Amino acid sequence: MFLAIDNVELAFEGVKALDGVSLDVPKGSLTAVIGPNGAGKTSLFNCISGVYKPTAGQVRLEGKNIAGQPPHETAAMGVARMFQNLALFDQMTVLENMLLGRHHRYETSWWNDIFFFGKTAKQEVAHREKVEEVIDFLHLERFRKTPVGILPYGILKRVELGRALCMEPELLLLDEPAAGLNQEETEDMARYMLDIKEELGITQILIEHELHFVLDLADNIAVLDFGSKIAEGPPAQIRQEPAVIEAYVGVGHGSV
Repeated sequence: MFLAIDNVELAFEGVKALDGVSLDVPKGSLTAVIGPNGAGKTSLFNCISGVYKPTAGQVRLEGKNIAGQPPHETAAMGVARMFQNLALFDQMTVLENMLLGRHHRYETSWWNDIFFFGKTAKQEVAHREKVEEVIDFLHLERFRKTPVGILPYGILKRVELGRALCMEPELLLLDEPAAGLNQEETEDMARYMLDIKEELGITQILIEHELHFVLDLADNIAVLDFGSKIAEGPPAQIRQEPAVIEAYVGVGHGSV
């Protein structure tokens, strides 16, 4: 299994944010993690990316347990994250913000950096070429030299996604990529996610509150509630799962 989350627990001063969560994510798939506010979704992402160290359990990426590993080491192994709250630098251009996604791939010396020649110059060209590919992929060409501080929110979400893609990840964590987007922007985001899966072959895990967005996109869905996994399966199954219906819309409704 590409990513195996095995009985992960996370507690803060005795309060459990995650209670024995397990999940298998096949390579190249698009897996969704859904649930009400406070269900433990972001805590699970933090355990995968190294922000939190699980109290118990393992997070195995291609067989290696990465639970408790520092975030920079997790990133170096090919895990990238698109954050719900944008973490862009307003005064920097789209191109410059996306180049930050290449930072961990720079391999230079202080001598070459000072005079900008040799390996440093070659790497700069190669990294810029990669960023330009992502800019083209996300149709951001017209904004590439624009400071992000003056761009609309929908474009900023795309830049946040682009910066994660510039890391050339094997695993992409998407924390509510459609939050705050209008209908057209949401449809665009869905199309990009499908393109990432089908054209780039990147494994994706998605956190999202918009159920219909998830049901239309995901190969497999895990449902969390109060830190525990209450259901898992393909979208057609999750639509009819009584525990999911109760968690989201209350008792008495036939499907979601």
